[in-house]
Amino acid sequence: MREAAEGFEAVFLGQMLAPMFSGLSSDGPMGGGHAEEVFRSMLVDEMGNAIAKAGGVGVAGPVYEKLLSLQEI
Repeated sequence: MREAAEGFEAVFLGQMLAPMFSGLSSDGPMGGGHAEEVFRSMLVDEMGNAIAKAGGVGVAGPVYEKLLSLQEI
């Protein structure tokens, strides 16, 4: 359940980080196109995973506790 809670936090963080990158321009020698959109999406997901693995922002703990309490019912 701890892994599920951390995974939830990683997805949550990815969703919170996505708007930061959505407005960035794609100028430059290799900028733009569908491939960059896909890469940016994967980059945001990995950033969320990295932040969650490094301790996150405190979402995984309460989610884990709630999962445990629901299991005991």
